[in-house]
Amino acid sequence: MAVEQGGNESIRSTLDRSSDPRVVRTRAGILAAVHELVAAGDELSVSAIVRTAGVSRASFYSHYAGLDDLAASLRRTAFHTIAELYAADPHGSAEAMLSSQQRLVAHFADNRALYAAVAALPVSKEAYLADVRAMAAEIEDALGRQPGLPTGLEVTATARYIAGAAYGLLDAWITGEIDLADAELVDHLTRLLPPWFSGVR
Repeated sequence: MAVEQGGNESIRSTLDRSSDPRVVRTRAGILAAVHELVAAGDELSVSAIVRTAGVSRASFYSHYAGLDDLAASLRRTAFHTIAELYAADPHGSAEAMLSSQQRLVAHFADNRALYAAVAALPVSKEAYLADVRAMAAEIEDALGRQPGLPTGLEVTATARYIAGAAYGLLDAWITGEIDLADAELVDHLTRLLPPWFSGVR
């Protein structure tokens, strides 16, 4: 029972860093099950996911503490991947910023049903802030390479401010509090960034 209540943190931490093909296959199977359930319009739950993926509940909980942990893992991976792609642009151009925002919205759109299901759970303030921190860490890295950072602005504080605003907008979109088409959301996320960071004038 301890596993289903979020135990086995050391096992999950080890598996999270593992490149073992069996671990990769299990995680891929779980994610494939999520997308299959979403495509079918079925309710997302751990029971439905393990049944569709053909894995045991114990196996699921060895990888994720619950639906919220699965969603958080997806978001962290997406934030990091998008940040790496943005960093690959040597000039940090406005086009690279727009592309990164498009990728961000596409990720949230592709996983909207999962994120909406998690948003309906009684998620703690700490879980929400953990996602903001994950986004802020990637933004902080980008700001460290940003020659246009205005004098007097502290990098960590600036990154946290930008991440808090962006993640708040994404969360409101996921939960349906804000009704925007994907392209409109990209436009808001891009144009609301400080121009010295986004390159958008």
